[in-house]
Amino acid sequence: MDSQSTPVIELASLTKRFGPHTVLQNVDLKVYAGQKVVICGPSGSGKSTLIRCINGLEDVDDGEVIVRNARTGQRYDKSPEIRRHVGMVFQSFNLFPHHTVLNNCMLAPIKVGGLSKEQARDTAMKLLTKVRVANQADKYPPQLSGGQQQRVAIARALCMNPDVMLFDEPTSALDPEMVKEVLDTMIALATEGMTMLCVTHEMSFARRVADRIIFVDGGRIVVDASPDEFFEDTSHPRVREFLGQVLSPA
Repeated sequence: MDSQSTPVIELASLTKRFGPHTVLQNVDLKVYAGQKVVICGPSGSGKSTLIRCINGLEDVDDGEVIVRNARTGQRYDKSPEIRRHVGMVFQSFNLFPHHTVLNNCMLAPIKVGGLSKEQARDTAMKLLTKVRVANQADKYPPQLSGGQQQRVAIARALCMNPDVMLFDEPTSALDPEMVKEVLDTMIALATEGMTMLCVTHEMSFARRVADRIIFVDGGRIVVDASPDEFFEDTSHPRVREFLGQVLSPA
């Protein structure tokens, strides 16, 4: 079967409100297996809410989210099933500080995935090695640098063998010297063919990795383009303004 025939993720007329404020309005999006999609836009445009709706962390007011045929929306809630297919990496790491790095990675595979402790340990060590922090396995998150913690968070998400990885501004809480080590880890995942949606302002990453760049403004997708089209097309004033801000020298 053509891998492009059925989306891994589909958003259909997705609308999300917080009280009287509509954060996302009638968003339609299809993401296919292996695609790397960067989501960008001004602050408050709805980017992070979009990611959180996909993972079921935010309820949907109208429309629906479909991930591998599991649906969430007004008429049904398959969020737990969706989370089995989707890995999530947050800007603030969200690691358990009172558990070791290794235990952080083992908890979900044991409690949710049904793996034995031995299986979970083997998987966790393999993935901690993959993201180059296996030597930190017995430490606790507060003992690690921000870049190391974020790489642990990526390994933890991968331990559930997700179909899709979601990244919500994964480098925004990091010191500049730590950004590269996290982006390099994400680039390696992309090279291996992982389906990825990443909210980020790291435009060099978008140029290098993305198949598509989605620009969100005012709760709507206003541009969905290839990197070449996105960076070279100067016809959209909001995109020009955004790029002028994020690409301008410090």
